[in-house]
Amino acid sequence: MANKIPRTPVREQEPKVRATNFEEVCYGYNEEEAVTEAGRCLNCKKPKCVGGCPVSIDIPRFINKVKEKDFAAAAGVIAEASSLPAVCGRVCPQESQCEGECILGIKGEPVAIGKLERFVADWAMAQGITPSLRKNVRA
Repeated sequence: MANKIPRTPVREQEPKVRATNFEEVCYGYNEEEAVTEAGRCLNCKKPKCVGGCPVSIDIPRFINKVKEKDFAAAAGVIAEASSLPAVCGRVCPQESQCEGECILGIKGEPVAIGKLERFVADWAMAQGITPSLRKNVRA
């Protein structure tokens, strides 16, 4: 069952290293970690996480694309509602928004939605993919 899988930890700089630079502390997920974390999503029929998202990203659909390793399609799903996934994946208060509504968070840790969004955005940028904002277009 998906909810028995523990939340995938995010790699970070060691404290002694980060005290000497101004780089990001959080490294984010690699492909394997992102797919593992995406596998925790229950794909709820009535996803409360979407209601917690200020821009109403179809979170279960983008997470399912990550689970399938179709990262370009995941970027496209996010682009239907958000033009700033790299920023939102880093600074949005997910713990009180989408992740705060995740059903898995009731008895454990919610899916790391923000970290998955960041992964998808960073992957798309590294591949030179710039999805265009397509409000309310479903693939």
